[in-house]
Amino acid sequence: MKALFKRPLLLFLSTELFFSLSLVFSAVLSPILIMPALAAESESRKHEIDIFVDKAMDKDPSTAGMIKAMDEGEKLWDAELNKYYKLLSEKMDKESKAELKKAQLAWITFRDAEFAMIADIYSKQEGTMYRVIAVSLRMEVVKRRALDLKNLYQELFVIK
Repeated sequence: MKALFKRPLLLFLSTELFFSLSLVFSAVLSPILIMPALAAESESRKHEIDIFVDKAMDKDPSTAGMIKAMDEGEKLWDAELNKYYKLLSEKMDKESKAELKKAQLAWITFRDAEFAMIADIYSKQEGTMYRVIAVSLRMEVVKRRALDLKNLYQELFVIK
């Protein structure tokens, strides 16, 4: 009688073990196997400014080199932002152009406040890496706005 109970219990335990291992595989191992493919795909879609910044940091990986690369990246993103702002304003009607200008002036106020907050927070941290992080965050603020304007331009005037 005892032998009858052992076999179903072993079958149940082996099924539970198999299920647990499959969960571990899907939660832990599959992202490890998939991530290189996703990284390769995102690398191929990387913006030329990001590629420039990455190459500049690879060329000079010192703290000063990284800060210089991201500072230059911020300037390039700002030029990209201004390019799309100009393209949008040239194609918009008078009312939309006024709203774009209003939004951009509000964004500039936001940007300046964001930069001040970043400077305040990261200037109080110890370690040179925080300077790199601060510059990176500044660049990302400008990059986001540049990409927002680019996407708006493409939605309204390119992709139809």
